Amino acid sequence: MSSNQEKDSEKSRSFIEILGDTVSEKQLIVSVVLSVAVSIGGYKLGQWVFPKFADAQMVNSYSLLLGIAGTVGILFLNSYLFRPKRVLVEDEVSAENMEDVFADLQLDAEEEIRLIHEDPVTKKELEELGVLENFKRKEGTR
Repeated sequence: MSSNQEKDSEKSRSFIEILGDTVSEKQLIVSVVLSVAVSIGGYKLGQWVFPKFADAQMVNSYSLLLGIAGTVGILFLNSYLFRPKRVLVEDEVSAENMEDVFADLQLDAEEEIRLIHEDPVTKKELEELGVLENFKRKEGTR
């Protein structure tokens, strides 16, 4: 498969956003079905196995624990099978980049600068990240 075909197939894949993360619909459905099947399967297995050697009043509790253990196990399997596909690109932050970001997020730059001056914790964090200088330059251009 050529690289253009790969890019086209990648674009044609359907993605949705859940809890702030973008995921493939197909992989989401597969992971949900696997999780539900293993959870219920673990519970039903416990209902069948535990009566043979556990107290009758503890069978439901043990079965529930087996179902939960299966859920945790399938969580690790799903995270291995469906690794993140995002690519993080770190650009150097500059005053020009910040203007674009403020415009994209529909933020008021002057309000953000005022809030930074009022909050010493935020100010210190921005200094440590090396971003505060860009805010100061932006403030100086007002």
